[in-house]
Amino acid sequence: MASDRSLVVLAFGIAAIIVCLANAEKGDIDISICENMTESNTTSCAEKIANGDSPSLVCYRMDRRHKECCETCLRYRVTGETEACRYGDGEPSKCTGKDFQPSTCYYREYQTCCQTCRQYVKTDTTGKQRTQCKYGDRNPDKCMGSRFHPGQCYNKERYSCCETCPKYIRKDRNGRDLECKYEDNPKSCRGKNFDESTCYWRYRGECCHACRRRVRTFGVLKSPPTGDCKYGDRRPDFCKSLDPYDCNNNEGSCCQTCAPFQLTIKGCKYGDFPIIFDTDEGIFDCTDYLAVYGPEQCEDSLIRDKCCHTCWKSEKTKNISLLLATPLHIPDEE
Repeated sequence: MASDRSLVVLAFGIAAIIVCLANAEKGDIDISICENMTESNTTSCAEKIANGDSPSLVCYRMDRRHKECCETCLRYRVTGETEACRYGDGEPSKCTGKDFQPSTCYYREYQTCCQTCRQYVKTDTTGKQRTQCKYGDRNPDKCMGSRFHPGQCYNKERYSCCETCPKYIRKDRNGRDLECKYEDNPKSCRGKNFDESTCYWRYRGECCHACRRRVRTFGVLKSPPTGDCKYGDRRPDFCKSLDPYDCNNNEGSCCQTCAPFQLTIKGCKYGDFPIIFDTDEGIFDCTDYLAVYGPEQCEDSLIRDKCCHTCWKSEKTKNISLLLATPLHIPDEE
């Protein structure tokens, strides 16, 4: 039985080589590409194909490895195809039927359905094949019906629905894209689901219109926020319980909350450090400590640094006292 199979495989291989040689004489195939390959010591490609394996799949895997496979596979080359798709669809059964749609061409290994997929490549307005969004929407089910809203096109759906999203771009009268070129997504941009602080990162696109309406102005504040604070605090719940000194490390997250705490004192932007002095007289903060031990404590650089605001006020009071204590010199009238 085994000898009969060997004879069949041998006959099949000889027939393939004869066909290749015949085609080579016509100039269709260059058999020289197989000359420098080593002989196979495993199951031959001719035998795999004779046993029912897909010729194109076998050849894609083996034709560059062994001389016998190379010669056998020459007969399965598809005329006019590119080298990458030289045997047509690698798995033809996956390239037809209800389980196949053009979008699958994005995800399957190229050679699986390379010949079939090329038929679905879309063209641009000039008639040239696209290089982007070449098979239309990548996830068609997400790009239609109640699951889809144009506002999603600001985010990842712009990639998944690359064919559908451009149809919803809003233009001005000159045909240019509007800054908010898609409608807001009502599920995300209204009511309790919407928080303007998320406009900094999550919804700047999907809720473009809503975020533009929530831009804040701080003209009434003595010390308006620095940097980008157009939507207020980035972490509103966290910022509610913030002490002024904490703004030294959280100014970016709590720009709106921290703005009123700002001082114009050099090196003392948000006031005293929350330090506690444990003394024989009791436990004091900066204000009480200087009240008990005197403003001269500010001559200590450590205390002056930790109690910068209190020391500044003390120094200011001292200067005012000196000024008031200085007698005015009124020149005698001549």
